[in-house]
Parts: sequence; C-alpha cells; structure tokens
Amino acid sequence: MRFLFSQMGRYLLFQTLAGIGIALGAVGAVILLVDVVEQLRTFGDRVELSLFEAMGLTALKAPMLLEQTLPFVVLAGVMIAIVRLNRRSELIALRASGVSAWRFLGPAIMAALSLGVLTLAALNPLGAVLYERFEADKAALLGETPTAEQSASVWLRQGDSAQQVVIQATRSSSDPSKLEQANFLVFEPRADGVFRFARRYEAATADLNPGFWQLRGVRESQPGGEPTALDALSLETKIQRNALLDTLAPPASLSFWQLPRFIADARAAGVAPYRYELEWHNLLALPALLAAMAALGAVFSLRLQRLGGLASWTMIGVAAGFAVFFSGQLAAAFAATQVVPPAVAAWSPPLTGFFGALAVLAFVEDG
Repeated sequence: MRFLFSQMGRYLLFQTLAGIGIALGAVGAVILLVDVVEQLRTFGDRVELSLFEAMGLTALKAPMLLEQTLPFVVLAGVMIAIVRLNRRSELIALRASGVSAWRFLGPAIMAALSLGVLTLAALNPLGAVLYERFEADKAALLGETPTAEQSASVWLRQGDSAQQVVIQATRSSSDPSKLEQANFLVFEPRADGVFRFARRYEAATADLNPGFWQLRGVRESQPGGEPTALDALSLETKIQRNALLDTLAPPASLSFWQLPRFIADARAAGVAPYRYELEWHNLLALPALLAAMAALGAVFSLRLQRLGGLASWTMIGVAAGFAVFFSGQLAAAFAATQVVPPAVAAWSPPLTGFFGALAVLAFVEDG
C-alpha cells in the first residue's frame, strides 16, 4: 500500500490513467462516429435529419455507450500504459531496480476501481437521464408517443379458444400489479368461429391476484344494451404478475440509484424482479469487473520487450478479457431464466478473471 503513495506509485498511476484516457478517446470516437451514421441510417427517408441533429442524438446516448465499453477501455488502457513503459525501457529499469511485477498491479487496480465508483456515482445516472431524453427527442422527430408516456400505459391480452380479452389501463406508480382506469374488452366466438366484440368492463382499479383480476368501480357495457354499474367483479386470468413487470421500463434505463427502490416496490407487490436484480448486481460488480480487466491487462503486458513474444502475450490478454466479458453475458442469460441467482451471475465472472490474473502472475513471476 505504501508503494501506491510513493513517487514511483504516483507516476505509474498517472501513466495508467493516461493509457486509459487514450483508449477511451479512441474507442469513444469510433463508437460515436458509428452511432452518428446509425442515426442517419435509422431515420432514413422518414424525416429530414441534419448531421448536427444526428450528432446531438448521439451525444445523448454517449454516456450509456461509453459505460458499456468501459471494460474494454480499461483492458486496452492498462496494456497501452505498460507497453509504452516497455518501449521507453522504463519497465526494464524498474524491474532491474528490484520493483516486483506485483507492484504494477496496484496502480492499475486503483485506477480501475476509481473509474468504476465514478461510473456508478455519476456516469450511470447521467446516462439514464440523457437516454430518456434521447428517446423523447427521437419520438418527437418521428411523431411517435414518447417512451415515458408509453410506459405509463399497459396493453395486455389473455384468453383461449372460448374467449379473448384485451386489457388497456394505466399503471399505478406504487404497485406494478395494480391498474387504474382499466378497460377490459371481451371478445367471444360466434357460430362462424370469428371472434366478435361481446362486452366491455370499465373499472376504476384492477388488481391482479393469483388466478383472477379483482375489478372495483365497474361499469359493464354490451352492444345495444344499457350500461350496468357493479361495485366489484372478478375475472379469471392466467396472467402472472411478472408479465406486468415485463411491460415496465427496461432495466438499463434505470439508474444505479433508482434500482433499489424499484426492486423493493416490485417485491412488495409480490413480483419477482429478476432482471432488475441482475442489473443491480451487474452495476455493483462493475468496479470488480474493471479491476479484473486491469489485472489481466497488466499481467499479460509485463513481459519485457527484449525477451520477445510480447505481441503474443498481449493477444492472449485481450482474448482473456473478452472471455471474462462474454462469460458474464452468458451468466446473465442463465440468471434471466432463473437458473442461477443474479448475485452469482454478476459476481462470478469478474472474480474469476481477477483471481485468474493473479494466478498467472504468480506462476510467471514466482514460478
């Protein structure tokens, strides 16, 4: 720990941050250029979109795009920093003076952890806010309903060969399984087998319970008949509570600070928010993932240039970083199907990558 605050430790930390900055600038420029072209292609002939408007839309997506690429930015940045030290013979001088390879991990891991905490505290919330603005601006240009308004409205369908019901309602902000101003449109088959409108239920509230909807403040209407008022009505259903949760905003659109409250509200409503718990643990594990990428980048770049094989080691390090990242994506897919707990899926890949990097360094450095 003392080495981190020494003059040499501060110098290595500065070089690491400079390497991450170079990688961030290069990766960010490529991503933003590609996204500008994608915006121009997406809108196409539907609307007149200037280059500056496309750049403005891309700028709103930039924080979220950069957050998604941070693991690769850290991996490349640490490698750039150490390779630069190697080419200037500084790495050779440090190793000859007795500096252990283990000490190179400290500045790299500290830089990665700091970047991860900064991302959770600022970049992720900023990205969520700007992405919501991006969706609103995009919808305004296309003449569509903004996403925020769409998320407040719920459209569901239930039924079988004997009856079909279309449900349109407004979601209660405090309980995702409670609908307000709900309209139940019931369709039944006639003699020719074609479904035709049979009746309509307008309810002030509709609560989803296991196996049935509980409607309150109901007004029933039938074709050619007078509306009938009912205090309460139960309708059979096979819809599960998680189906309502799936109509909410996607997990990536919620910030690090919003997710705990959202998950708590969903649990209080009896809904299992697996996707949102996975997103929460993924964000919590982001500093660990960045630390694992930094460790892999450092371990596979410390080979002295005069010994040869540096390019091969670097490629192995890049492959190891991709393996850690995509194993995390695979674990997330298993967690989404409830095969493994979200915490295990989120934390296993970065911890495996980190300790794997330490094991490789122990074998190479200490035999």
